[in-house]
Parts: sequence; C-alpha cells; structure tokens
Amino acid sequence: MWSIAVGFSSNGEGKTSAVAGIVSSPTLNPSESIAEDINGEGVGVDSMDDIANTLWDGIDDIEMKKFHFPNRQVAYEFYNLYARVKGFSVRKSKVFRIKKGEIVRQDFVCHKEGFREEKNRMRENRQRETKVETRCGCCAKMRIRLVGDSGRWHVALFTDCHNHAMLEGKQSAMLPAHRKLKEGDILGLNSMRKAGISTTQIYNFFADQSGGFDKTNFLKVDMKNQMTKQKQKEHCDAKAVLVYLKGLGSGDPEMFWSHHADEEGKLKQLFWADGISRMDFQVFGEVLAFDATYRKNKYGCPIVVLVGVNHHCQTIVFGTAILTNEKEESYVWVLEQFMAAMKGKEPSAVITDGAPTMRNAITRILPRAHHRLCAWHLLQNAQRNVGDPNFVKGFKSCMLGNLSVGHFKKNGHNWLAI
Repeated sequence: MWSIAVGFSSNGEGKTSAVAGIVSSPTLNPSESIAEDINGEGVGVDSMDDIANTLWDGIDDIEMKKFHFPNRQVAYEFYNLYARVKGFSVRKSKVFRIKKGEIVRQDFVCHKEGFREEKNRMRENRQRETKVETRCGCCAKMRIRLVGDSGRWHVALFTDCHNHAMLEGKQSAMLPAHRKLKEGDILGLNSMRKAGISTTQIYNFFADQSGGFDKTNFLKVDMKNQMTKQKQKEHCDAKAVLVYLKGLGSGDPEMFWSHHADEEGKLKQLFWADGISRMDFQVFGEVLAFDATYRKNKYGCPIVVLVGVNHHCQTIVFGTAILTNEKEESYVWVLEQFMAAMKGKEPSAVITDGAPTMRNAITRILPRAHHRLCAWHLLQNAQRNVGDPNFVKGFKSCMLGNLSVGHFKKNGHNWLAI
C-alpha cells in the first residue's frame, strides 16, 4: 500500500525542514485496493500541502485508486496537478445524484474529452468564426465516489489512456486550467496597484518571486483579467447611481430616493423624486399618469415615469423608478415609495395603460383614486374595434376638445355621428 512518509533534512546552516513524500509497498490488485479504501486505509489527501508534496512518478491506475479525499474540490485539485505534471489539463464533468439530490459520484476528464456539438458550429445566425477544434474524444478520466458514512471521496475509476500528444512542462503550465491567481497573489497585486506600479513591473515581480516566467502560475493576461473584474465590482453601475443620488441629496434637501436589493445584494428596485417634483405634486397632483417604458436601456429594465400636467398644460415629472420586472409587487413598492415621498397626499385620478398588474397595485395602495385609461389607448381601442374612421375622428374631438359641459351635451352627439 501507499503511505505518506515525513522526514527532516538540514541545509548546512543549522536549520531543518520537513520533507514529505509517498512511499510504496507491494502492489495490490484493484479489488484489494477498493476494499482497502472502504476500510479507511490508503492514502489520505486532505489539503493543498498534501497535493504539493505528492510524488507523481510511478503512479498507475491501480495505485491511483488508493487515494481518498475530504471533498470533491480537493480531488479536482489533486487530479489537475497530476495532469499538469503529465502534460494535459482537466475539467469537471458528469455528476451522479441519489434520490435525495445528494451528489455521490463525479467524473473529472481530460480537457480534450468528447467533441464540440455540431449544432453550435453550423448555426446560420452565427456572428463569430468558430474557434479551432481542441477536443479529440480523449477517454482519460478519474471518477470519485462517496464511500459509506466516512464522508471520504475515493477514486473509483482511473483511466490514463490519451489519444493525443502530451505537452511539455512549460507548455502544460499555459493551459487555462493550470493558470490561476492565488489569494496571496491578488493581495500583492492590489497593494502594488495602489502604489502606482505598472502592470508589466508587477508581473515581472511575480516572475522573480517564482523563479522565472516559466514557473509563474499565471500569464500577464490573467492578471489583467483579474484587475478588470475588480474594477467592475468597484465601479458597477448600480453603486455609481446610488452615489450619484446621494450627491444630489447633498445639494437638494428635499431630494427623496429609495432602493431595494435582493439577498445577494443586487439592486432590484430604485425610486427617486427631487425637491421640485415633490412641490409640483402638492400643487398639481390631482391627476397622476402612471406608465412604464420597456427595454429602453441596455439592461432591458422597465422605467416607470409618474407625470402630471401643470397650469400651462406642460408635462411635469413627479417621480421616476427603475424595476427589474413588471410584477404587481414591484408596482406596489413604487407606489409605496411615491406616497412616502409625497407625504401621504393621494391623487384623485390615476391614468395608466390598463395593465392588470398596475391596476391591482393602484387598488391596493390608492383605493380612493379613480383609475382611468389614457387617451392614446382609448383611441387605439376605438380604431381597432370600430370600423368607421369618421367615428374615431369625432370621438377624438369629443375627448380632447376644450368644451364646456353644456357645449359637450349639445354638440357631442353630432360629432360622434360624423
């Protein structure tokens, strides 16, 4: 069987260091090795230190079955480092679940396993040229399974038969699965960026620390990609708009804004109304027009605009909201924030496009307001449902004409009869 041996060596200066390795005893057949794993023996690999100290020479498919791991991630890192030494890389493949949904088996395969699906290559609406085919149906894989109540993941199947050439050490290290920045590398990268050190100088520093560019665990492009990810987190649009609204509030004491985020911290709903809008509603807020534009921005989010008309027949904005959906609860939230901004003053009438979700939200938050359809939708309904174009013309004159009550009663039926 295999076991981990630990010894000590001296560097000639009175200092000693621990040296770990794997030594072998007489080889067992496959059935014996599996039984040995079930009994809790074999070689336990519990951390990255164990993986780094593993001696890969001489490990075949029988000896590989003697390894067991605390979780699937350690098993993946183990096989991935083995692949780097041998000249290929690994990707995660199929998992097997029991009825309860628990994963009890997973495959890790060679990066050249399988073939690219033909339907993705032959799409008619494809805009980019297809990438070079990198898969060749390689059958090399390692399968792990959860054994009994031990909670350990054992190697159940190991096939090391490749149908392609292996890469040399320097070339193997350049495969995407082997290039990664560790947490310590990211911390060092951030510190040097804050000090104003250029990207090239930072990468040269990491290469010197590793003993050469060929021994660095990542490329300069990986470091740049990490910097881009951090910039996106630091300067995301949602955070920027909240900072902007907060800045507006510092110059406008009557500025009102509110937002709602989900469990992951993502912005879901946003409402704002400045001081002028709040004062306008106190004077001209008898009628409120409530409408949502859709897919008019790069995020495809509905923008809800709450408007009215002043004494000069000019459109004025009372408030604006950005939502992620047009569900009833979203509109309820908007109206709740709107009422808070307007200090509880309710409009006498609310005009919408007749959407059921809007109508239900208005009934819940503004039960005393009269809900009406806007003129544009009324005209559209008349045009679709009445075949006589003269009727639509007369109906528009009745609806939009500046008429007194008596004039409307006296002449309205004549216009509709045109």
